[in-house]
Amino acid sequence: MKFPVLTIGQSVVLVLLVCWLQLRFNVTLPISGDEAYYWVWAKTLQMGYHDHPPGIAVLMASSTALFGDTVTAVRLVAVLCMAGAVLYVSLIARDLFDARTATLALLLALVLPVTAAGFTLATPDSPLVLFWAAGLCHGRRAVSGEGRWRDFLLAGLAIGLALASKYTALLLPAAIIAFVLLRRRDLLKSPRTWAAMLMAAAVFSPVLWWNLTHGMESFAFQYQHGAAKRSLPQLGSLLEFIGGQFLLLSPLLLVLLGVRVARWREWWGDDSRTYLMLCFLLPLLVFLEKALFAKMQLNWAAPIYLSVVPLLADFIVSRGLKRTTIAAIVVALALGAAFRWPLAFGLTGKLNPQNRLHGPDVAVAAVQALRQPDDALFADHLQRASLLRFLLPDHPRVAIPVNSRFSEYTRWDAGLDFHTMHGLYLGESDRLDELRQVFGTAELVQEVVASKRGFRTERYFIYRVGAER
Repeated sequence: MKFPVLTIGQSVVLVLLVCWLQLRFNVTLPISGDEAYYWVWAKTLQMGYHDHPPGIAVLMASSTALFGDTVTAVRLVAVLCMAGAVLYVSLIARDLFDARTATLALLLALVLPVTAAGFTLATPDSPLVLFWAAGLCHGRRAVSGEGRWRDFLLAGLAIGLALASKYTALLLPAAIIAFVLLRRRDLLKSPRTWAAMLMAAAVFSPVLWWNLTHGMESFAFQYQHGAAKRSLPQLGSLLEFIGGQFLLLSPLLLVLLGVRVARWREWWGDDSRTYLMLCFLLPLLVFLEKALFAKMQLNWAAPIYLSVVPLLADFIVSRGLKRTTIAAIVVALALGAAFRWPLAFGLTGKLNPQNRLHGPDVAVAAVQALRQPDDALFADHLQRASLLRFLLPDHPRVAIPVNSRFSEYTRWDAGLDFHTMHGLYLGESDRLDELRQVFGTAELVQEVVASKRGFRTERYFIYRVGAER
């Protein structure tokens, strides 16, 4: 029996159906602290932020302007970006191979465990995966395909937008340049290549300008965030990162990918296959090297798998591995389901991947119940400050008066005289002495214990701070 075939129209309908189902699921989960923080960015659009470029903020600003300040509007960004990335992956396979391979590439991209998270949470990875996939597609057409002006310019545009979403996008143009140096040095003399580079630079230039005018602040933060934390390599952290990749791609698909990579003569002899493989292998080598010296977040490597899904689909179709593929898809769907419904799979306590989503909403509800009309609001961390602002009906301003990591709140709160203010403070630890130093007076008014079956118990402290004047 052959693998199924979908037309382009049927593929789009399938992806739209997945989007609709995902949006219905997304509203069942509370918003995360990170998502709330990016939503706050969307209310104060800038050309850059301390943590990341502005891509996620711009998209959230557009989505919430159209559909309101809701969880659905915030996560619509994640759903649409992931859907666009999946369709681009299918398009790459259709360009290189045939409709059957494109259909399988679409199905694989939809069921990957990493896709389940990508469809759910709106983070800088959301626009990154979309523009990485777009840059991958148009870049292939440019440097190993027909080489039309349009594709060079679209590749430059996509890469610029990817860089304006997250700095790890730099690994994509680095891989493309490596391919050009290996296979297509003639393109170094082509005006199309330089036009693409100028396009990417022009799109990214606002972010560069922001950094230049802010002491290269965002570049420095991300460099230190991903830099080595140990002077000697640690095999344990590397194995932890590698093990995590089995969760991102699913075990059977990762094994099939390993076989595909190992048979290097089958892809090295073709420019397009080599292009896609280099866009996977070179970034992967960077992440593996870094994993030896620092803890790596699993989501950092997520975009690179977009490069090899078409190659994986071609490998499966050419060998007729239908039973193996069905088993791989079932395992991948199970892992994705475990992320969405962890309690059904016995993932409780520390093993529950949704732990961070539950608890803050209970604390915010307690703050709302204690709040008086003239109260200012304070928190101990950027996530709780952002959750207070998002979840409270009037979306009030929230400040961080205590020592906390540098964030945009540090800038926004500059010049505030906390000693003259009063209101409610929400924190995750007892900081009575520090609050009294800042406000003059502070009193613990409620200790909130957020407990839910299958989730970690969270504890929060609400203080009334400052004296009314």
